Amino acid sequence: MFRKRPRAPGLTDVAAQCCLAAFACLATAIPSSAQVPPVATGGTDRTVKVFGASGMETQSFIAHEGPVTALLFTPDGRRIISAGEDKTVKIWNVDDGSLENSIDAHEGAVTALSLSPDGKVLASGGADGRIKWWAPATGKLLRTIMAHARPVRSLAWSPDGKLLASGGEDRVIQVWRADGSQAASVVGHDEAVTGVAWTADGKALISGAADGYVKVWTVGDFGLASRHKTPDKSLSTLVSSVDGQMLATAGADGRIRIWTITGSSISELVSRILDRRVHCMAWSRDGKVLVTGGADRSLRFWNSQDLSVVMRVSANEGTVTAVAVTPE
Repeated sequence: MFRKRPRAPGLTDVAAQCCLAAFACLATAIPSSAQVPPVATGGTDRTVKVFGASGMETQSFIAHEGPVTALLFTPDGRRIISAGEDKTVKIWNVDDGSLENSIDAHEGAVTALSLSPDGKVLASGGADGRIKWWAPATGKLLRTIMAHARPVRSLAWSPDGKLLASGGEDRVIQVWRADGSQAASVVGHDEAVTGVAWTADGKALISGAADGYVKVWTVGDFGLASRHKTPDKSLSTLVSSVDGQMLATAGADGRIRIWTITGSSISELVSRILDRRVHCMAWSRDGKVLVTGGADRSLRFWNSQDLSVVMRVSANEGTVTAVAVTPE
């Protein structure tokens, strides 16, 4: 079920090997200021794939019995954690693609994952409306919370690991303390909350929703600090950069937008429209590259300053539904 491909020494060799292997691989020149990071992808084809910094596919394995819904790397970069519509969470060894643990996590599809900053607590959200906390090293269940009346759509730990935010199809934003008690509950949007993210200082929480709004909430009383109506009819996903200074959103119409974050306010920097819907996004560690995947089965690497394409790679055989950037 798992296969490993040798790494290529350079981008030219990668392109040649891709053509010889009969899979599409399109790459543009890579500016020195925007180096492509190694990434992992998951798709409706049930597979998880790993791509090196050159854009070369280095690993591919069948991960779930249905579509892959979420992916992340552990902080040391040695393991990939995947979630699927088959109700499971799985932990994989990056070096050889071996399965280290499989967890029967939820009564329905697992819809979201978030790992605490220290890597010791994994939070999963499900179509059953529950959030569960796990010890990723052992797979032990630590806590179960009946969090939402409808499926959980998004999860995010605060930078200090003391709070976990969740967004649901019930339009509610919930915030949970490390002991599992509820810190806040806000009916923040008119449609499903599709993304939540924290500012770098942990003093504000950002939410995006299918109603097209991006909102910023002040931590403490979780009052509304600012709101921004995008021209998009619906936001399908929202992610913040590792340093918390930039935000990316994707609309159901295929438009991606990059925003700068200043305190409790955001301002749009640049946007671009694609011909297919974007389902997932992730940032490089330095914030110079935004990685997107979607219905066209491609993985695109964008320069975050002007949304020019750094590289495009044919990824999964179905829609790309999850993407994660290595912490290296």
